[in-house]
Amino acid sequence: MLSKHAPLFDPIKIGKHEIKNRVALAPTHVGTGSERGGRVTDQTLCYYFARSRGGVGLVIVEVTGITGRHAYTPGLGLGAASDKSIPGLSDLARVIHWGGARAILQLTLGQGVQAFYHHEKRPLVGPSSIPAVMPDEDIPKNIRALSAIVPQTPTPLAIEDIRRLIAESVNAAKRAVAAGFEGIELHGAHGYLLGQFTSPYFNQRSDAYGGSQENRHRLPMEIVREIKNTLGKKVVVGYRLSAREWIPGGTELAHSIPLAVNLQEAGADYVSVSQGCYGSINRIFPKGEGAITADAAQIRKNVSIPVICANFQDPDTAAKAIEEGSIDLVALSRPLLADASWVNKVRAGEPEIINKCIRCYQCVSMAIVNHQPVRCPVNPALGFERFDPDSLPRPSKTDPD
Repeated sequence: MLSKHAPLFDPIKIGKHEIKNRVALAPTHVGTGSERGGRVTDQTLCYYFARSRGGVGLVIVEVTGITGRHAYTPGLGLGAASDKSIPGLSDLARVIHWGGARAILQLTLGQGVQAFYHHEKRPLVGPSSIPAVMPDEDIPKNIRALSAIVPQTPTPLAIEDIRRLIAESVNAAKRAVAAGFEGIELHGAHGYLLGQFTSPYFNQRSDAYGGSQENRHRLPMEIVREIKNTLGKKVVVGYRLSAREWIPGGTELAHSIPLAVNLQEAGADYVSVSQGCYGSINRIFPKGEGAITADAAQIRKNVSIPVICANFQDPDTAAKAIEEGSIDLVALSRPLLADASWVNKVRAGEPEIINKCIRCYQCVSMAIVNHQPVRCPVNPALGFERFDPDSLPRPSKTDPD
């Protein structure tokens, strides 16, 4: 292993759990769930086993819905809204552990105003009657179709709806823990429903859940506290946030730093830093390397819990960010779509043989525009791991305990 990459392989504790290295699979929608109910499939198991066996210390499973009550559009996504999801999630946690990684399940309250294909039985909702913002410039070719969508006005959630979402979040977390996951991550980034509540642009409420920064932070803090109080300190509760939304009047670093501090106070075990919303989609999926690191470093200066950060492909850049203390863990998304063995190749001192992501945005287009299973032009095997003998789950003697 090259010494300059050594910081990537130091162990770290998140909550009560030790992670064997500083590399996480970022929660990335890949469209492997069943057509009804968002159940785990054989392809789900093989896809995640391949990434855990590829060397990451932490697998954060893709965005998983806690309710089917509101509009939600990811095609073939996973769900945890029913106890019927527990057997499949149990298999999923097990195969991730077999691969040698810890397992976290990312939960989402929904897409809120960014759910574009709703119907009358699943209304479009948000904290306020503020429509989504759509990108109109600097849009990569493969996702340019987003600019043609005409956002519709959502129905503001009533207090009883918010309380129901809190209860549903706790219930989904219970299912994750019952299935064997070390914990959950709340998706409060990228302009989705939970992030809309913390955004000064999307949240124009005047009740206990809006009107001031303290009130805008109330919902995520209540969810974190309820999960911790219900499930105990051993269960990891993480939170993903957008440090900046990059839209006029949206979340800025001056808002996200206090949010991270409040989340820590509420009991969160880590924060995962990203950027953007659909109105600034190029900030969610940046063209360059390390575009989020500076914001993550500012947040890290204000909290004592681990800070995870995305937007890395080059192991040199990733190791440097860890070594300099800017962040605690790197979260890889597209690099691990292109090459499930990214971590093992770096550990072996062979980063030059990594199958590199070319930032063509085809994976993003498949997930967000076409609502189809994700594919990758530089990794034709993505989506077909169930036919690869090396990706078939099997027990290992080195599972995390």
